[in-house]
Amino acid sequence: MNILSLGDLLLDVVVRYDPLSGEADTGPDAVGTLPGGSAANFAVQAARLGASVRFVSRVGGDWEGEMLARSLQLEGVEASVRTVQEAATGRVLVMVDDAGHRRMWSYPGASSTLNPEDLEPEWFSHLDAFHLTGYSFLRDGPRAAALHALDLARSGGSPLCTLDPNPPHLIEDYGPTRYRDLLVRLQFDIIFPNLEEGKLLSGEEKPEEIAASLLDISPMVVLTLGEHGCIVATQAGTLKVSAAQVDRVVDVTGAGDAFAAGFVVEYLKSRDPRQAAIAANMTAGEVVRRVGAR
Repeated sequence: MNILSLGDLLLDVVVRYDPLSGEADTGPDAVGTLPGGSAANFAVQAARLGASVRFVSRVGGDWEGEMLARSLQLEGVEASVRTVQEAATGRVLVMVDDAGHRRMWSYPGASSTLNPEDLEPEWFSHLDAFHLTGYSFLRDGPRAAALHALDLARSGGSPLCTLDPNPPHLIEDYGPTRYRDLLVRLQFDIIFPNLEEGKLLSGEEKPEEIAASLLDISPMVVLTLGEHGCIVATQAGTLKVSAAQVDRVVDVTGAGDAFAAGFVVEYLKSRDPRQAAIAANMTAGEVVRRVGAR
């Protein structure tokens, strides 16, 4: 199966800390620099699951950008990553507590300068799936590239077009109603909001009502609920699928990206939403067992 994704490719600086004292951990995983970026995480997880994946982004002319591009190649991802000498590679500070919860501060850097000129039309022919994240729509810089890519994907065939509408703070900055109106016009085949994003986009509070109310955005809504699994909503109704059993949550960073990749790859194989949700929960469950988004 052929999948294309574009968006952020960032360096995650991960710091583990005690939220009560505010002091950093002193163990071997106390501080780490790891590859990240929501759309890039999706691409890596899809490749690990056996898909042929191309990822499109930009990095700066620095060691971080070189390392991040190489990390994709080592994972078997076709990295169509342009180096922008005058820009710095994007970075994210990720503060992770002992329960695996995290706070993030990001600088998108060169990835936010992605533009339509970075896209080759031939990349979009014979695609089985095309995946975007909200970062590409909610920032002014890459929005034109994301919209152009969506047009290229649809003109090149009928791939499964999917969206993770993350993150909540950018949805609030952009305006939830404005964002929802945009997504209604774009009509992705599947969207993967988490509970907080779903509340912002729907105005509802209960998970089942959130998922059902977003069906005007997409014919399939997969609402992720963390340790409580997920809800899959279509016009035929809703189904809830339990999360995978995890003995200890170390870091939830990248879990949503892994979930989306697991769902898309399995759905392309089986076209069975329940099987796809089970596979997605398992893929996300593997990520939260270790430090880092991948």
